Amino acid sequence: MSRRYLTLQEAQETLRRGKSVEIFLGGFEFNSEKCIRWASFNGSESEVIGSLWESYDQGSVNYIDVYTFDSPSGEYDEPVKVVHSSGLESAAKELGVCELNFVNQGVIQDEYLSYIESNT
Repeated sequence: MSRRYLTLQEAQETLRRGKSVEIFLGGFEFNSEKCIRWASFNGSESEVIGSLWESYDQGSVNYIDVYTFDSPSGEYDEPVKVVHSSGLESAAKELGVCELNFVNQGVIQDEYLSYIESNT
């Protein structure tokens, strides 16, 4: 059985290699519409950039590409919040992330599928 979540140390190492990590944050409602939220993190040796993303919940078990969903803000390719921090934990905290369930970039879609399956 494989493990989905990265430890904090693994997530930090992923950033040092120039890759991104993400965290699925679940659902919320905006103007009576179902929406979802996730965070992504990119970094270097000296800085971590955290982005908070929101989109309408437009998926299904057959369509989980959260990156293509429309955004309530109107700009699907723009995060709703961006922070610059000295570390991954502090960037997550600045974005309001409580649980550090980091996954590699792209695995967020599997997280979304689990969310869909648990809410149907």
